[in-house]
Amino acid sequence: MRTALLTAFFANCALFGASAILVGAAVPEIIREFSWSYLEIGVVLSAGSVGFFCSTFLCGLLVGHIGPQKTLVGGLVLQGVGLALIGQSPALWPNLAAIMLVGLGEGGSEVATNFCLVRLEKSGRSQLMNFIHAAFTAGAILGPLSIGLLLERGLAWQTAFQVLGALSLAMALAFGLLPFAGLRASSEPPSLRRGLELLRRDPLLLLLTLIILLYVGAEIGVSNWIAEYFVQVRGATPAQGAYMVSLLWVGLLVGRLVAAAAYRHQRQAPLLVGASALATGALAAALLADETWLAGACFLLGGVGFAAIYPVVVVIAGQYYRDDQGLAIGAIATGGGLGSFLFPFAMSALAQGLGIGQAFWFYAALSLAMGLTAVLVIRRERPVRA
Repeated sequence: MRTALLTAFFANCALFGASAILVGAAVPEIIREFSWSYLEIGVVLSAGSVGFFCSTFLCGLLVGHIGPQKTLVGGLVLQGVGLALIGQSPALWPNLAAIMLVGLGEGGSEVATNFCLVRLEKSGRSQLMNFIHAAFTAGAILGPLSIGLLLERGLAWQTAFQVLGALSLAMALAFGLLPFAGLRASSEPPSLRRGLELLRRDPLLLLLTLIILLYVGAEIGVSNWIAEYFVQVRGATPAQGAYMVSLLWVGLLVGRLVAAAAYRHQRQAPLLVGASALATGALAAALLADETWLAGACFLLGGVGFAAIYPVVVVIAGQYYRDDQGLAIGAIATGGGLGSFLFPFAMSALAQGLGIGQAFWFYAALSLAMGLTAVLVIRRERPVRA
């Protein structure tokens, strides 16, 4: 039964990856079709993040009360309905509501999935988490590819969202039927007060949450805007811009598979520092590159650098806070939601004022800050308890 659950989580992470990245791949076409400004695009992207932020915060508590299965199924239903509604109207408000529904659903799915995975991870390392999160990356590759193929054939980009909505509802049904034996929450449900005590008592969790805040801001930010960057700065078509999103996530897929297969040390923090340094250097090189192909190759390498950060942080938290896994993972996911909420506003304002090319340096700065925070984690990382 463990194999069936892992297979389902693998498929769900792929679905999550496709839905989370799809809007960014469609940005150039949305701007053309709906005549939205960069600020309006930033508001839409942030609306999904508001839903995700609220959901991860609440579901970090909720998973201890109703269990991961109900949290996951409910999240997938919200995600499916929201995806099907995106792009059905050119007006801003209906799309804000739809993408907020998607964010609410993705947050519940994220917390419940990671809650289960850290309990299935037996080694104290991050191989399983990296392999499962490689599925997210596979979905993030296929989603933008579908947008590019639809645009090249003159078809509506909304079709990709409708298909993912239907798949989300199908996954909700599948998880509703699977047994979650051994993955139930502890007998004492977590509380908000307990979560605040955890953050105050041990700065390690606060540092891990900060890393994820910066990481999500940089990684998802680059993914959301790279298509528009290549259209405006490098002269690509909207379809080619969507393919560049997939190229970035090819780098993440390669990086996660390599990290899962090759990194076998108990201490995870050194991997965070090395990955952050690679991501920062690659982003800077991409922005300085004269040739379009070289910029694409550097973004690919940046994806390799970003790859291991999220799964490794989740494993550190899950292993060190075994008695408070729901709260620890919820705190980290909330940090990610906060990063994806705050930074799209900042990026859209910078792009509106400075142009998309100069604004991209903001993401290199976020990546650098992430690496410096990871250095502090090295000093606080403790041996994993048996």
